Amino acid sequence: MFAPGYAGCMIAIDHVIVPVPNLDEGAEQLLERLGLSSVNGGSHAGHGTGNRIVPLGTNYLELMAVVDPAEAVGSPLGRWVTENATADLIPAALCLRTDDISSIGTILEEEPEAMSRLKPDGTVLSWHLTGLSGLFGPDSLPFFIEWHCQPDDHPAATPIKHRTETTGIAAATIGTPGVLAPILSKVEGVTVGGGIGVRDVVIAMSDGPIILG
Repeated sequence: MFAPGYAGCMIAIDHVIVPVPNLDEGAEQLLERLGLSSVNGGSHAGHGTGNRIVPLGTNYLELMAVVDPAEAVGSPLGRWVTENATADLIPAALCLRTDDISSIGTILEEEPEAMSRLKPDGTVLSWHLTGLSGLFGPDSLPFFIEWHCQPDDHPAATPIKHRTETTGIAAATIGTPGVLAPILSKVEGVTVGGGIGVRDVVIAMSDGPIILG
């Protein structure tokens, strides 16, 4: 939870993106190697990408892959996934949830971007993002999301059964914080360390933690 005071926002770990070459193969590896199940998420309109969701209760992992190469070429997100996809299940981005994306956008001097994806049941899930320029930059900084849905519709709340019970992503280490230093210092579970991007993502499981990256 983000302590009130910095822009008056709530901020917490929402999800970690794991780019993979193929969604189905990535899901199989995740289940076989780590005992984590996933569900089909959907496609991101205009970006040529799709995802599978690994619900963890309060937050989640997002397997992301290019599903339309021609469309992905024209999207910064699509190109980023192409460049970072690996079969090794390496976390590449940390997304932080907020209840005031406009204030975060003002701090970052970046207009929040509306996004959506079509769910398998035909409904549309929508949200706003900001901080993507930092994610796509050389430091691979965390970015921010504000969801426009009821709590039960949040991807993390999707019913699923893993090998053992989980209480979610407990911790993550990120590299150089840059302009985000004042924000990240107050986010529970986030540690600033050396290097670039996100790593050492700890998922709390009842039979012991899983560490990615």
